[in-house]
Amino acid sequence: MNGIVVVGVSHKTAPVEIRERCRVDDLPAALRNLRELAGEAAVLQTCNRFEVYAASAPEPERLVDWIAGLTGAPRGEIARHCYLRTGRNACKHLFFVASSLDSLVVGETQVRGQVRDAYQAATDAGAVGPHLHALFRGALRLAKEISERTGVGRGNVSVAGAAADLAAQVFGDLKEASVLVVGAGDTAELVMTHLAGRGVARFAVVNRTPEHARELAARYGAESGGLDALAPRLSDTSIWVTAAGDAEPLIKVADVREALRRRRGRPVVAIDLAMPRGIDPAVDALDNVYRYDMAALAAVTEEAFRHRRKEFLQCCTLVDAAVLRLAEEDRARDAGGTIHELEQVYEAIAEEELAGLDRRLPEEELRLVRKAVHRIVRKLLHMPVVALRKGSPEEHEVIRKAFATPPRRDEP
Repeated sequence: MNGIVVVGVSHKTAPVEIRERCRVDDLPAALRNLRELAGEAAVLQTCNRFEVYAASAPEPERLVDWIAGLTGAPRGEIARHCYLRTGRNACKHLFFVASSLDSLVVGETQVRGQVRDAYQAATDAGAVGPHLHALFRGALRLAKEISERTGVGRGNVSVAGAAADLAAQVFGDLKEASVLVVGAGDTAELVMTHLAGRGVARFAVVNRTPEHARELAARYGAESGGLDALAPRLSDTSIWVTAAGDAEPLIKVADVREALRRRRGRPVVAIDLAMPRGIDPAVDALDNVYRYDMAALAAVTEEAFRHRRKEFLQCCTLVDAAVLRLAEEDRARDAGGTIHELEQVYEAIAEEELAGLDRRLPEEELRLVRKAVHRIVRKLLHMPVVALRKGSPEEHEVIRKAFATPPRRDEP
């Protein structure tokens, strides 16, 4: 646990202009680069955060340099918005993240899958060792426990559900609404599911890869196309949802202005769930455009969260217990090597002493003596083994030095 580090930016520490620049497209290559800075590494990137988890990183500050290198921004600018946590605090941070206790919308359901995907990607790339394995498994186990045991995730707490509520606030009845979805990933599908549940029947899906758009559209009886169909679709739809972004906003001011002209003043709800942003914020200056971004979702769910404060406190207790369990597992894992070393040394001494009895005792007596000697060895090692399992890494080293190399008979 002492060797765990997390470095990153989130909605709590960095403006969207910084967060949208912290991205990696070639994750395996990024993990290979990170292995030059740490023995183990994983990257978690979501709409609202970009984080590097590492173990055996001798110079954690170099991870900040690595993130700054992604953005092309001066190191000092990125460092102002970065957090760097180590040891128990780093572990606790991931537990909060995986359980959606650190999310913009507390209790939203997507983040656990995103943590699982980050762990799987790092594992597939060979970048995860025993420390991150234990950390991510513990985080995912806790997230499942919190979901099942508490009410923090009940009610409308997902980003997709909040997006649907925002649309309903403007239009009221959504049965006559038509929706354009940009993107074909999990977020896009969740938004469509929530909107369909509120009565929306007409969807269109556009995506950089048209095949993916067709696959998602087919599940909802919707139309589909590539990004070349985006601008023409704007005037035909009353709700725009971007769940995919690019270096530049996909929905531009000029296209929105033309769409509004064709719509003859009818209002539009533009919900931007993408990172980088999919809708140019400058559209806020246009009449009849109601644009909402990720920050607006928190307000939609604030009332629900007020009813979940008691559950939130319960979750914090579960997090603390999980951190203690991880610390115990970590100590036990670290102690295992020293315990094995002690056992090997003392068993070797016992075998050395017993070797001289092979020709002096009958086989049955030798068997009984051998059994008794090894039982004595186990009893002698009992107390140091217990101390190792409960002790800190510093105490492990003291015990190893004290017990692992006892003097031989012929030594003074």
